[in-house]
Amino acid sequence: MKNKIYISVMAVLIISALTFGATYAYYVSQDTKTFTGEIEKGIVSTLNLTTTKSSTNLVPLQDSKIKTAITKSSNKCIDKNNYEVCSLYTITLTNTNASENLYGYVKTNTTTYTTTNLKYQIFDSSYNAITDVMTISKTANDLVYFKKGTTQVSITSTGTKTYYLAIWLSDTNSDQSSDYSKTFNGAIGFELVGSPSDKLQATLS
Repeated sequence: MKNKIYISVMAVLIISALTFGATYAYYVSQDTKTFTGEIEKGIVSTLNLTTTKSSTNLVPLQDSKIKTAITKSSNKCIDKNNYEVCSLYTITLTNTNASENLYGYVKTNTTTYTTTNLKYQIFDSSYNAITDVMTISKTANDLVYFKKGTTQVSITSTGTKTYYLAIWLSDTNSDQSSDYSKTFNGAIGFELVGSPSDKLQATLS
């Protein structure tokens, strides 16, 4: 009887391990984003976008852990198991002329995501969140503006200011097979308050 119980327990452990491993691997998502260009129209501010960490295989991350992931002194956006959990970009706005008030946004050019689990958030130079966790649109050409609560965030561009853009796949604590092997191509941009046709935009692809 003892032998039978031992064999049964071992079988359960092996099956559980295989199931967990398969589920975890299924979470891996292709998501490449690289700065490819910039447009400028009607704004005296300049925009510079640099890549701190561009991840190609995103593993879902709880929204509450994004700040921890990007503020580490090393291996930013890499978890304790050495998996990529986010992409991080440095945004520098420079304006040596009269100050400008700008609305920021993330634009979707193309995407194969069918869920609302791809997120972004903007942080200031001290890594304080200046926006809520925002859902990136699944619709081409949509702009998702920086918001805090119901208020659209206005940035005053004067001198040189640094911000951080984090993009990650939100962990829903449920099956996320529909997020497997998806891609996103888009842009980070700023438009002049009161004149949305005047804008700066850097492309992510």
